[in-house]
Amino acid sequence: MTNMGDVVLEATSVTYYSYNDEAAFFEWLDKIGCVASYRGESRTLYITLAFGTVDEEDLRDLVALYRRYAIDLRELRVLNTDAVGPWFSDSARSWHDEVFGAPAQ
Repeated sequence: MTNMGDVVLEATSVTYYSYNDEAAFFEWLDKIGCVASYRGESRTLYITLAFGTVDEEDLRDLVALYRRYAIDLRELRVLNTDAVGPWFSDSARSWHDEVFGAPAQ
């Protein structure tokens, strides 16, 4: 974490298949409302989110972006907060097992 209102996600080894694919990734990232900033260091992209502004639409976009670029969705667990947690962590959501793990059998 950087500030009390920020959370930093780490996207490691993101694969871009062309220059335009990479440009599309960052254009998409720029359109997600809660993304405050991002910076790359070696093979890791650090994505700073304004934690208090994360909403359901932002979560859907982050899940979609992470899926499309094969980034580990478990990184999004930190977004399971009081504001969106019950909705985000609902086991009926298509991303539940990828983010939180499969329920015990």
